[in-house]
Amino acid sequence: MSKKFQFNERKVLVALFLLVIVVMGMLSVFSSGETLTEKSAGTYETLIPDSSTDDPIGYIDSEYKVKEGFHTNLPIVVLSVDKEMPAYKKYREGQEILSGEDPYVSGNIRIIDGGAGDNTLATPVSFNSNIRIKMKGHSSIGYDKKQYKIKTVFANGEENDLDILGMGKGSEWVLNGSMADKSMIRNYLAYRIASEIGGNNMAPDSRFCEVLMEQNGSYTYQGVYLLMETISRGDDRLKIDKYNPKNVYSSYLVRRDRQTSLDPMLETYGRLSGNVTSEVKPYDNWIGLKYPSQSKLTDETKKYIEKDFSKMERVIYSKDYSIFRTYDRYIDTMSFADYFLINEFFGNYDAGKHSTYMYKNSGEKLKIGPVWDYDQAMNNNPLVEMDLDDLAFQTRDIYAQICNDKKFMKLLKNRFAYLRQNQLSEEHIFDVIDETTAYLKSAQVREWYRWADDYLDPTSDNPGNYHLESYTKDDVTLSRFTDDYLDEIYVIKSFIQKHGKMVQVDLGKLLDGAEYDTSVGGIRELLLIAALLLLIIPSYLIQRKG
Repeated sequence: MSKKFQFNERKVLVALFLLVIVVMGMLSVFSSGETLTEKSAGTYETLIPDSSTDDPIGYIDSEYKVKEGFHTNLPIVVLSVDKEMPAYKKYREGQEILSGEDPYVSGNIRIIDGGAGDNTLATPVSFNSNIRIKMKGHSSIGYDKKQYKIKTVFANGEENDLDILGMGKGSEWVLNGSMADKSMIRNYLAYRIASEIGGNNMAPDSRFCEVLMEQNGSYTYQGVYLLMETISRGDDRLKIDKYNPKNVYSSYLVRRDRQTSLDPMLETYGRLSGNVTSEVKPYDNWIGLKYPSQSKLTDETKKYIEKDFSKMERVIYSKDYSIFRTYDRYIDTMSFADYFLINEFFGNYDAGKHSTYMYKNSGEKLKIGPVWDYDQAMNNNPLVEMDLDDLAFQTRDIYAQICNDKKFMKLLKNRFAYLRQNQLSEEHIFDVIDETTAYLKSAQVREWYRWADDYLDPTSDNPGNYHLESYTKDDVTLSRFTDDYLDEIYVIKSFIQKHGKMVQVDLGKLLDGAEYDTSVGGIRELLLIAALLLLIIPSYLIQRKG
């Protein structure tokens, strides 16, 4: 009997050992494939501090004309236009109304960047092109300081793809100089950090510059701008396959935003079913097609894109759990996690409903990004003081659905924990802020001098200004107005410090409150318990029999 028992014991232990290996293999199969430590080199270089000791406004007169000897450590962008740019659109209660006239005028752009940190009008021109230029923006189109969209073209009007300031080739560019952001760094900061997280597919490239408007040999100082890439397809921009009209199954780039006649508006399931509704107006929260462009788009391709995007929405908004749980077959959850965290961290709550880009390469899942438009982020909303103690991005369309899933929330929580030690660490963010303000030392003074009538006006009487409403706390009315540049930088740092600390905590709360769990985490745990029991119980019984 003893020999027989020993023989069986060996067989049982070997069988258990093999069974445990099988169970652990299943655990490996069921484990998440997401990589939390993906890191991009980014597309931004270190900014060199401004070392100038001259009076920053010594070469600008009272009418903002540039005098001989003007110099700056930033690249100089000189614009000349053939005629005044028309105010081709206006907004009535948020609705876009177009005048019908061509918004573009012809002109020229010259860029001066000697690379030595001290540029003058005598420095050789490093870039020169004919352009088509128009004013751009939504509410910002009414501000005194204008922003521009530029198309570089040949003399015959054809697109002229050129590399500007090391940002790679392209023919469409933006001069972003939002008067809403007195710090001038909100967009740059968010784009640079987002680029470190996800490269060109998560953020546009941009360079600071100072803009002069030339007319009859006279130069008028316009201020500090970010010369930026547009969100568009290209080898140095968004990397998706080039459109072929002969192939219906196309890669595409869409934008969730206001209804406009400038882009094809898509009829997708989310809006048509009522799952995606406007918070304010029926012309809000539309999906517009950015690529392929309207001029090259065929009806067949448009129908395919509508159908393909709607397929994702049908799954995301499904009330049938067996359908909803497959959503990660249609969206790239890592890109959605990074987009959530970047916008939530910087308090950009306009994203998710406006200026929200999504793209899909042929044969791949839908991704979200690049990020865009942070001038009202970091506690710079005109109407309300931001609540630093709560998350808000989980209320956005699509996110309202997937943030109710523990699997996605675990990814968010773990991803943020990693980023918080790296690209989103307070130390790194503050270093970038300090580096940027040191680079803009003289340019910032010129910017505030040029637009002093707007920046230093604490009233709401100026229609061309961006005004922050006061708020009440503990029955005390508090002003949000800043008349000192360092105070504006303090607002940004204070927001990041306070809001950043609570993001991880509130992500945990969202995880705990999530209704669904589409992961196989529960199965993994049961299998692990089973594996342990398979080892412990027989060993215990064998020991007792022995």
